[in-house]
Amino acid sequence: MNQDTKSLSVIIVNYNSGAYAIECIRSLQKQKNITLEIIVIDNASRDNSVEHLRLEFGDEIVLIESKENLGFGRANNLAASKATGEYLMLLNPDTVIPEPLGFFHLIQFLDVHPEMGMIGPVVQEPRKGKNVLPRFSYPSSRNLKYTSTFRSLPGKIAWILGACMLIKRSLYNEIAGFDPDYFLYGEDADICLRIRQHGYQIGYCETVKITHVSGASEIGADSLDKWLRKRRGLYLFCKKHFDARDALSLARREIFKSSIYLFFNWLTSLFGKKDSEISKDKKNRQKATIIAAKELVQQLKN
Repeated sequence: MNQDTKSLSVIIVNYNSGAYAIECIRSLQKQKNITLEIIVIDNASRDNSVEHLRLEFGDEIVLIESKENLGFGRANNLAASKATGEYLMLLNPDTVIPEPLGFFHLIQFLDVHPEMGMIGPVVQEPRKGKNVLPRFSYPSSRNLKYTSTFRSLPGKIAWILGACMLIKRSLYNEIAGFDPDYFLYGEDADICLRIRQHGYQIGYCETVKITHVSGASEIGADSLDKWLRKRRGLYLFCKKHFDARDALSLARREIFKSSIYLFFNWLTSLFGKKDSEISKDKKNRQKATIIAAKELVQQLKN
């Protein structure tokens, strides 16, 4: 490698996903034409992730052990403070990069588009049978009457999935990284919004593809707890970036719609219809929506 080779620090936040993280790192080690630093921060996993990662890779990776689960954003921020690369790749442990030149091409793409502050690749999710595309609007941002936050922002893309994000370390530090108020979910839309507010576009590189299992750290998690994390992340985004009147209206609509769903679900249960695992998960989604939306209403009233 010559002196012009780009240096990339890949940050992987791991929680009970050790087996996935090992496969991810193996694919990273096949990347070419870049100087690679791999930083894994373990969020107090209970699945022997640390032992397996240390045994498998030793000093080939930088392994940071947190004594508590910091959540996604805070863990990334801690790891970023230890990074030395010119670029940061924020990568989920349940991803695989099949192309050896994938990250080299992503860096090239970012370099020829200085107007872009953060970019992502095509994220393939074979378990769900889909590709995750960039979003062109922010979560729950339709029909906002009073919010002006999203007007006149650079570029067309609103945000990209947090599974794989490339950003210059200097810009990451300039915007102070992820907002530590988020625990899990919502922080990817938030950081993309703040990057755009900083004057940069969000980019999408269609020529680079990665594979994403999606939700590996949530496999086996309690359904209601999972949906509570998702809904609290969403409503925190709304609380931070919506006009309070819009956020309050949204919360009340969500409570009403979810209550109607649960009422009709209760009616059908009177006729002896048993819940499948899918229907139980849908019911927990509505329950979590009501709980988190009521929390938002209370916060907005205080």
